[in-house]
Amino acid sequence: MEHSCYKCGATIDEGIAFCPHCSAPQIRVAGIETAASIDVTADVPHSIASSTTAIYWPQALPAAAVAGLVAAVLALVPLGGFGLGTLSAGFLSVLLYRRRNAVFNPTAGAGAKLGALSGALAFAFLTVFLALRAAFFNTSAQIRQTMIEAVEQSAARSSSPQQAQQALEFLRTPAGFAVMLVVGLITMFVIFLIFSSVGGAIGAVLLRRKDRG
Repeated sequence: MEHSCYKCGATIDEGIAFCPHCSAPQIRVAGIETAASIDVTADVPHSIASSTTAIYWPQALPAAAVAGLVAAVLALVPLGGFGLGTLSAGFLSVLLYRRRNAVFNPTAGAGAKLGALSGALAFAFLTVFLALRAAFFNTSAQIRQTMIEAVEQSAARSSSPQQAQQALEFLRTPAGFAVMLVVGLITMFVIFLIFSSVGGAIGAVLLRRKDRG
């Protein structure tokens, strides 16, 4: 048998303790006509039971993971794939999470949080992809040469040639390459977080306006 959720109206199979759409408890006190439910919300995250603008992270994580994976793949595409991927990760995480939780009405802040999560996961996926490519295709030497060429170009335009030359010599050492690699990864991680947060906030605003329309 099926019945309608008293809170959101969704159709639910008999015996389901919580609505899969809004997570409202479905167990009723027998004989009470006021339709009051048993107070079992202590077993449900407060954010679900009290507000549709809050994020239920167990549902948000899969959505953010899918968005992050898409962003990581796009980041490997040349000619603008990195920027497009990071922005789309935030927007896609909000969109996918709303499909999992139909009553979620995102705010810009909630969208930014979802976007930041998808950006962090996108960075993790991309790091794994690059590490695998370096291991199987031996691209570490190519990456190092690319970094050296970038520093050489900066040194040629520098107003302090001596300092630029010292930085270049340091980069040529294993320790210098390791430092530059760590700095590059940290910079990329920050960029992922910023762009994906912006994409999530934009997506939340756009989707919220559709709900109000």
